[in-house]
Amino acid sequence: MFLFLIFSILGIVGADKILQIQTVCRHGDRAPEGTYKNDPYQADFWPMGWGELTTVGMAQHFTQGTKLRQKYIDQLQLLPAKYDSKHIYVRSDDSTRTIMSAMSILAGFYSESNGTHPNIPGWPNNFSPIPVHNVEHSNDYLINAHAKCARSTFLRDAALADEKFLEYVSTLLPYLEKVAEQTGDPPTDLKSFGMAFDAIYIEKQHNLTLPDWITDDLYTKLSNLSFILVDIMNGAPNFGRKENTELIMLEGGVLLNEMIENMEKAISGSSKKYYLYSGHDTTIAAHLRTFGAKEGALGIVTPFFGSMSVVELWDGDGKPYIKLWYSDNSSVPFRDITQYIGDCGGKDKCDFEQFKVRSQPYLATYDNIVERCDKL
Repeated sequence: MFLFLIFSILGIVGADKILQIQTVCRHGDRAPEGTYKNDPYQADFWPMGWGELTTVGMAQHFTQGTKLRQKYIDQLQLLPAKYDSKHIYVRSDDSTRTIMSAMSILAGFYSESNGTHPNIPGWPNNFSPIPVHNVEHSNDYLINAHAKCARSTFLRDAALADEKFLEYVSTLLPYLEKVAEQTGDPPTDLKSFGMAFDAIYIEKQHNLTLPDWITDDLYTKLSNLSFILVDIMNGAPNFGRKENTELIMLEGGVLLNEMIENMEKAISGSSKKYYLYSGHDTTIAAHLRTFGAKEGALGIVTPFFGSMSVVELWDGDGKPYIKLWYSDNSSVPFRDITQYIGDCGGKDKCDFEQFKVRSQPYLATYDNIVERCDKL
């Protein structure tokens, strides 16, 4: 019994302490942003409107918020169950689906917050309004990986014109010709092809009956092309090309820099305990790429609706370190992907000082991003 007490005391004294979390998510399930002429599912099929968050998407992020509450409020007690503005800051892209996704996460996270909402007839049960901040979309270099940036556009166009990539696309011509023939609104380039596939992908996720011409083989080929397109436009190493560090910096460097600054403040005891960033597939892909973790954690796959990463900051007996977690969607638990952080030794902890050093090539700031974007 005496030895048990000694070990228990030592365990308490030496226990690592969580200081902060920062989450980056892709919005939940949405309607297509548009579709092709012959699609049996036109605008009137989607009651929320083109591109808008569906009720499925709301439920996905409510579930993600509940999972976060169970770990960081109930288990680790990083935050209290009661909402307090001094503990949390929420930042979203300026689109309705990302704002509503953030609100859905918060509804789950603070579902047991008492005294922060009125008890009157008709008020939604246990709903506490939490502010969600945003700026204009085209100038949002924090969340919008495709914000107004001439240099990024130049680098993406150069990658799409790569000879080896075009050779790969040429092997898919029979499939692309099939799409052009059947849609009634032939795609004029790869970007417009993305609109048609986006609709097909979402309809399949909703278990809708697809036209007979969309075979499993065709769908797989188009899926892989779509994934590779997003990867290329995020600076991924592809077709013999090394990763495009500059493009990764332009798309995700401002967010990376802010996250590091938030962690430095937490170490000094002057920061909020939870930062929530709500964006798009390109947001979370760019974020993971600045950590060097995209390939290891996801391969070529694009982050799904409702996916989320969590950056944990811990104090290990005076030596801070980070851990990185990822949930592919709301129906699966978070998995530890810390080992995939670049230049951190493939371990289950990444020393914070080491992380800052390895992050230097990817950092950008509000002060220099516009100047870098104007450089051609």
